[in-house]
Amino acid sequence: MPNNKKVIWSLLIFGCICCLSFPAAAKEYLFTPINNACQVIDCETNKVIKSIPYNDYIVASQASKDGKRLYLNAWHSIYVIDTAKMELVDTYKFSTELSKVVVIGFDVSEDGEKLFLSCAITKKKQNIPKLEVLAPQLVVFDMKQKQIAKSYEIPHGVMGVITLRNDPNVLILGGLDLFKFNLSDGKYEKIKGLLNPEQGEEVKNSLIVWSNRAPGDHGIFSQPYYTATRMGHFLVDRNTGTLTDLHAKDIWMEYSNIVSPDKKYIFGVMDELVKVDAQTGETVKSVKTKKGTSYGLALSGDGKKIYVGPSGADMSVYNTETLELITVIPLEGDGIEAHMITL
Repeated sequence: MPNNKKVIWSLLIFGCICCLSFPAAAKEYLFTPINNACQVIDCETNKVIKSIPYNDYIVASQASKDGKRLYLNAWHSIYVIDTAKMELVDTYKFSTELSKVVVIGFDVSEDGEKLFLSCAITKKKQNIPKLEVLAPQLVVFDMKQKQIAKSYEIPHGVMGVITLRNDPNVLILGGLDLFKFNLSDGKYEKIKGLLNPEQGEEVKNSLIVWSNRAPGDHGIFSQPYYTATRMGHFLVDRNTGTLTDLHAKDIWMEYSNIVSPDKKYIFGVMDELVKVDAQTGETVKSVKTKKGTSYGLALSGDGKKIYVGPSGADMSVYNTETLELITVIPLEGDGIEAHMITL
């Protein structure tokens, strides 16, 4: 009997050691910037577990490739959040008394060391009542040195900046048209006409504002567009740099899109949540959103839940298969988008 006890105790100790040696299971959190705070939602409980305060309104946000940092654009400043600590760790201020800088759109370099900022810059001199409005600029900000590394002149109206995983020297810029921009020489070429279409094509309207991407996702960026007669989706494959134009069979009013993890469906939202076949453009299902107009979308890693919002002070959670509402998560204020980050 004593030997049996020793064996049992040995097995228990061994089991405890094994348990301690395994890393904690990863969890999904939805980081949701609103006015004056970024609220963190635990996606297991669908509850807000943390509010990270700041005194500003966020117009766009983007996570680093590894998900360790979340960057929040407040027009004149970029706030930096450490996602593991769930706290604000830095602020990059770009405007001074003599130089007003408005960050219209941005993205984070794949190595996590630089910010690519589409900026409108207005300068003035001391005691001289005259302003100098510069041509639109793509500013490369070195986050280690905390200074501007380079600046390039770019086309007007660039609100979307998209990095490519396969080429760190190339960006996709979205504004009045879609451009491929080369960081090595500052040159760019139009790859798709929007307001300046190619011969025989219609004018396309698209607000490339919302970035529903998540670290570690499939790398497909999707954006709705509209012509006078139809609707479509731009699909930018960040793994290869290729652009696909998918015509939709029906017209739905949407602010933003997101592609499912299995790449079979495109979900879009404004006043309806819409599910579209990513190969055919056929509408699979649509429902009116419970809380009205919404801007952004985020998907759980298994593709079973879609988080809709914010716009007002809430996030709605839906089942992706049935589009049935699961729950509504109250927030402390209005926001514009959210990012799914696994920690």
